Amino acid sequence: MGQGQTKPEEFVPGAHIYRLIPNKPIDCYHHGIYIGDNMVIHFLGPVKKLIDPDPSECQKCGHRPDTNRGVVKTCLDCFLVGQRLFIAQYIWRSLIFRRKRRLIHPKQPDEVVAKANELLKTGFGTYSLVGNNCENFASFCKCGFSISGQVVGGSY
Repeated sequence: MGQGQTKPEEFVPGAHIYRLIPNKPIDCYHHGIYIGDNMVIHFLGPVKKLIDPDPSECQKCGHRPDTNRGVVKTCLDCFLVGQRLFIAQYIWRSLIFRRKRRLIHPKQPDEVVAKANELLKTGFGTYSLVGNNCENFASFCKCGFSISGQVVGGSY
């Protein structure tokens, strides 16, 4: 996965997007799938410390950061929380992960959006920072298998 800062008008529905999670000792990122109309589906873990001290309901999308967890659909502003936007660039190549060879093969944009919408309804299991996180969710939607480059030690 490559990276590069981008602007909302530069990407299309089905894009795997991410942003920096501020105030962490190391660079950590929050990931999601852009579905169009300035909306993002992403996977949130349990509430710990809110970035925004005012957790009131968003006027654009109705999201409440203090209560809405799991797979959620929010506006781009709620996803970004004032941070810069990046888009993941998937490279078609072989990847050996857990002793299995896999081909990074991104799905078509409409398939990515459909998978994200399906998981919005059915869920993505229990959140785990090291085993089932927002990047696992986005990579699963984008290429059909769950992996987190942040957890396995680098980009893929």
